Order: sequence, then C-alpha cells, then structure tokens
Amino acid sequence: MSKVSPQAETVNFPLPSILKDESRVQALFAPFRERSVNPENYDSKMQFWKDVIMDLCIHKGKATFSKNELLQTFSLGRRIPSCLDTVLEDMQKTSLIRPRVEYEYDPSNGWTGWAVLRFWKNPLNKIKNVVLPSTPIQQEFVHLTVIKMMLHDLQTIFEKSPYSGSICCYEELKNDISNNINITDDCLALCLRTLSCQQKIGLNYRQSTDGNNNQIIHLVKIPSTSDASIIINESDIALHNLQTTKQSLLKQLDSLELQVSENEEKARQYIKENKRLLAKTYLRKKHLLEKSHAKRSDALHNIESIISNLDDAKHNGVILDAYKYGTKALQDILKTSNLTYDNVEEVVSDLRETLDMNNDLQETIAKPNTSELLSKDEEDELERELKELFGDQCGKSPSTNDSQVTTPQRIEISDAELIAMLDGLEVEQNTPVKNFSINESNI
Repeated sequence: MSKVSPQAETVNFPLPSILKDESRVQALFAPFRERSVNPENYDSKMQFWKDVIMDLCIHKGKATFSKNELLQTFSLGRRIPSCLDTVLEDMQKTSLIRPRVEYEYDPSNGWTGWAVLRFWKNPLNKIKNVVLPSTPIQQEFVHLTVIKMMLHDLQTIFEKSPYSGSICCYEELKNDISNNINITDDCLALCLRTLSCQQKIGLNYRQSTDGNNNQIIHLVKIPSTSDASIIINESDIALHNLQTTKQSLLKQLDSLELQVSENEEKARQYIKENKRLLAKTYLRKKHLLEKSHAKRSDALHNIESIISNLDDAKHNGVILDAYKYGTKALQDILKTSNLTYDNVEEVVSDLRETLDMNNDLQETIAKPNTSELLSKDEEDELERELKELFGDQCGKSPSTNDSQVTTPQRIEISDAELIAMLDGLEVEQNTPVKNFSINESNI
C-alpha cells in the first residue's frame, strides 16, 4: 500500500458526528479541569478522545500517530483541541500508547527496556521538560491496541499458504500484504520487527541505497509447523537467490518466446510482400533469439537441478538427525536396562543350563525304581523254587487217579420231597410247639 499524505488522510477520515454540535465542540476542545470537579464529565471526555484516536489509526492503516497529526485532523477552522497533552499523558499512564523511540528499542517492553527507561531516558526527559513542552508536537507514539490487532492479522496470513514455511523478499511481501489488509509500509515494517523480537519470524537486513547507510528489511523467513526455525543462514539466502534468478529466467524466456513469434510473423509478412532481404533479416534475428532462449533454458535447468539437490540435502539432513536421535534414545534405553552383550550372553547361558537340568530331572522322575528289580538269574531261581513248592503241595494231598477225578453232580429235589424231609425232623422239648398245617404255611 502506498503512503498517502497527511492532508489526504485528513480529508478521508470521517469526523465524529458529535463534532458538528458547536456546544459539544467547545466542551471537548477545552482544556481538562480537575477530575474532582466533575469526574463523570472528565471520564467521558477522556474516553471520547481515546476512541477517536484509535479510530483514526485504524482508518489510516497504521499504529503510529503524533500530536501534530491529531491537530491537523481534528482542528475545525481556527479552533484546535487544547486538551491533547492531557489525553496523551493519560494514555501513556494507562499503557495504551508508547513513544515510538522506546517501542522500537524494546517492542516487548522487557527488563532491558525498563532499565533503560528507569536509569537513562526518564531522568533525561525530566531535564528536557524543564525547557521543552511536555509533549513535543512531532513526537510519534505507537498505539499498542492497534498494533496488536495488526500483528494478529499478519500472523493469520502467515499461517496460510504460500507464506507458511517460506522465505519472502520484503518488497514482494509488502505488495501482497497491502492487498489483503489495510496497513501502510511504515507500519508493516514496524510490525515485522515486532514479530521478529517475539521470535515468531526471522528477518534479514541490507544497507539502503539512499546513502544514509540505514538497515532496511531484505528477507522475511516465516516458520511452519514442520520447521519452526526462524534463523536465516547462508543456505537460506543462497536458496532465495536461486529462486529469484529462476523467476527472472522464466520471465526472460517468456519475453524471448514472444519476440521469436513476432520476428517469425514479420518474416512471413515480408515474404508475402516479396521483400526477401527484410524477411531474411528478421529470420536471422529470430535465430539469435532462439539461441539465447536455448542458453537461458539450460541455465534454468541447472538452477532447478541445484534447487532440487538442496531440497534433497535438506531432507537427508533431517533423516540423518532422526537416525542420530533414534540411536541416542536406543543407547540410553540399553544403558538404563543394563542390556549389554556380556550380560545377555551370561543370562542366556544360565537359561540353557537350567533347561538341561530340568529335562534331566523329568527323565529321572519318569524312570521305574531299579533297586526293586531282580536280575535274570534271580528271576530264574525264584521260578524253580516256586515249582518245588507246588510239587510238595501236590504230594501231601490223597492219592487219587488224576484222570478219575470227577466233578460233584447237582442234586435236584422236588417240593413234595422237601416237605417230607421237613416233617421228619425232630423238634427239641424247649422249642415252642406250634401246630400248623401245610396249607397254612406259605411255602
């Protein structure tokens, strides 16, 4: 975004409608009275100026302003606001604004900046205030709320493609950003320096060409989720130069192709008009352009090969780092677990011996008790003794013909014979007598 003059900004900025009321203008432009007189009026008037200054910064697309700029913007004819000194002092006390010199020295407002302000700047300012006005008219201030909003917008843009994980030239980045958000070049540079101080982006500077030897932003490195590094080293600068040369060669090739086509068309036209010399001249020019095109094509091919090799080397470096980290982690695990070759070999050897011993024990338990088993000779002796005993037993029994031994026969008795036998039995005297007939028995 190109800068606009303060006069143009003043015209474009819409003044609040309350400034159209003459009585309100007189009250708002008048110097502040003591707050104890009318606290409500004092606070509302202070809040009005704080809001309108913030709106002015947002409208202009920058987070910086000066007292002179406020006077030019809000002066109505000969009437100028006489209360701005009090407003600016209150905004500094409430940490809404900071002098730009202090902010550029320490954007994060850390301990270093506090020490400088405490022991050097503030005592010096007290001495200056004895002679100079409390708020110099040209002194610039940074509106902290506005610059935080712009920083948030920039970070949102940088998180998306094609900015995430890239190295951009500041001039190209400036043109692209101005098309997305309302921000001036000066404020963009201030925001980038703030992000660099917050370790969110990396910056590379170069000498300005205006002869003042000022350091201006040259390259901006935006980190990504996979590569959070913001340091711009020599390889990053070399890669950016290769990318820039590649884009330049592509533009030159497009231009050469267009010129070749134009010369060929002119040669055809002169041939139709039977102007052979002019046609031949343009054909020669066409051939020269084609040779130049071929040389630049070869150069482009070489540059693309170098870029590809650099990219491969970067990925190989990442893989090698992963190997290193993995090896270190494995070594730590082996060390903490006491997993050494000698220790493992000793444990495995003890395990083999223990398993062999267990197998031997199992085989021993499964075998019969050999102490109770007899030899073959003893077994034969027992058989002979058994036969002798069996022979003696047979000699003591009555002598009978083994062939005439008969088995006892089964005797069958009928019911009538059994009753007759029972009747023939004699009963003792002491036995109770009971007469009963055969029919009464249930035999």
